[in-house]
Amino acid sequence: MSDTKWWLVCYDIHDEKRLRMCAKHMEGYGHRIQHSVFRCWMTSREVEQLRWELTKTLDPVDDVLVIPLCQRCVDGIVGIHGNDRPLEWPDRPLKHRIF
Repeated sequence: MSDTKWWLVCYDIHDEKRLRMCAKHMEGYGHRIQHSVFRCWMTSREVEQLRWELTKTLDPVDDVLVIPLCQRCVDGIVGIHGNDRPLEWPDRPLKHRIF
């Protein structure tokens, strides 16, 4: 059974150059939801790989949160205008990313 699920990746980077590098790197892993927030469909192993890759780019003063989302959490996501669940949050992505 696959352990692939949605993850929310949020970051606060203190240097513009590192911020751009992180954002570009994250585009290979998921879909940008807000300026510094991505949703990613990953396995636990892919999460560890992403964390390792980001340690090569980021500084200890930078913050990154990688938050797993259970199906109940994904089902509960709503927009700001009531119960309108954003279209970009299906049960799983239509296609998996290709490296």
